[in-house]
Amino acid sequence: MAMREGKMWYVLGAPGSGKTAVVAHLRHLLPQSVILDWDALMEPAGLLAGCDISETEATWSSYAALVRRAVEIADPARVVLLGVCTPDELSDWPEGQWLVLDCSDSERTRRLTRRGEEDAAIGSALSDAAEYRSLGLETLDTTSLTAEQAAEAIASILARGRR
Repeated sequence: MAMREGKMWYVLGAPGSGKTAVVAHLRHLLPQSVILDWDALMEPAGLLAGCDISETEATWSSYAALVRRAVEIADPARVVLLGVCTPDELSDWPEGQWLVLDCSDSERTRRLTRRGEEDAAIGSALSDAAEYRSLGLETLDTTSLTAEQAAEAIASILARGRR
């Protein structure tokens, strides 16, 4: 399946929406694309920084710069970036199209509980999901989809471009 030429794709989703679960499937479906999970470099970056990037707010802008450099090296027109940053937070990044992965709050809670997340993290994820829903971006509901089905739906959306 070929991706639409020219613009980067940003796939936004609150924790539990299925971003990480679809990465391997997207790599298989979109072999000419660079599928980059925002969190993929956190562990090695944390080793360099000597701290947990996700828990150390002082490192976030530097980490974002690292991810941006990876996008630029890979060629933004080939990149599908899965993450939790909104269009406003990445306004000076390469031009692109946006897709929100979402699921029902009950499904998100189930997924995050199964991952062992604490109540505070689940509450934060539910809040993020509500914020993302209010952005008015094209949305894919992953509530009843397997990771493979969600990846196929994402690939189809990316191939046709935004309506």
